[in-house]
Amino acid sequence: MSALVKGVVEKDVVIDGVRLHYAEGPASGPPLVLVPGQSMPWESYCKVIPLLADRFHVFAVDVRGHGKSAHTPGAYTFSRCGQDLVEFLRVVVGGPAICCGNSSGGIIALWAAARAPELVKAVLAEDPPLFTTEWPRSRDDTWVHAFFVHVVKTLPDIAGFFSTLTIPSQGKTKLMSFPRPLAWVLGGAIARRRRRSPRAPVDIPWLPMQVRLFVRGISEYDVDFTRACTDGRMYDVDHAACLAAIRCPTLLIQAMSFRHPELGLVGAMGDDDVERAQRALPSLMVERWPVTHVVHLAQPKKYVAVVDRLAALAQGRPSGREVGQQSLGRSHGLG
Repeated sequence: MSALVKGVVEKDVVIDGVRLHYAEGPASGPPLVLVPGQSMPWESYCKVIPLLADRFHVFAVDVRGHGKSAHTPGAYTFSRCGQDLVEFLRVVVGGPAICCGNSSGGIIALWAAARAPELVKAVLAEDPPLFTTEWPRSRDDTWVHAFFVHVVKTLPDIAGFFSTLTIPSQGKTKLMSFPRPLAWVLGGAIARRRRRSPRAPVDIPWLPMQVRLFVRGISEYDVDFTRACTDGRMYDVDHAACLAAIRCPTLLIQAMSFRHPELGLVGAMGDDDVERAQRALPSLMVERWPVTHVVHLAQPKKYVAVVDRLAALAQGRPSGREVGQQSLGRSHGLG
């Protein structure tokens, strides 16, 4: 049982020769599968699993190369990860489920819905990098490519990663640096924990939750997953074709983004990418939230309310906010 999330049981399953680790909650309702974003472990859903587990049968997975799942260097692509999810639904869940994915996990969930419609009842795509993770767009037009290069250069030296990290901010040309004193303190804490428990993930409880989970995630992470993003190997999915093939209720949450004059798009998607997604999948529901990329950590209660509404749509029941959703769809050119 995880120290971060009570009431779940951690398990492993071998799918096509690859061991996948996951957490499972009690069977309290229809199945719901949570797919974290890049570098994040399944524990990134620690704030919402307790809220979801009383009405859904929750499964939270470690994508291959993450957490306690197997590392498969040289074999990371969106379609491989998507096929992992399809087989997880078939073998572990045993039937159709609602799939919720953050960031790259959203691309994986959308791919599964397109390729195995009989196994996906609905999709919540939480700030997925649609169209921005197609090659060479990712390399040529997004700041995240430079971030990925930094990840590959510095990890597994987590302290070195933070001490040399620079981040763009909206309205400013100059990049912000991670505070050096904090990087030194963090580096010392990481070193002490690794000396005490060299095989355990690095978990530092006094860090802000999002940073804590990121540190925990990259301490168990196969950097080749990010390397596959820097050289384009990861990006083997045609996003427009994938969206066009989806037939289930699908809701996209767009988090904050902006365009830097020198670095390109900062964030998962720009407004033009959302519009392209709507053209490819006219039934797509869209919500724009002015929050950071890991939406379920920034607004856990609001996130759970969206999952509830999506579940009602998947079951063909009125959601309680049906009129509001219809109005939302019209305001975003969906109907």
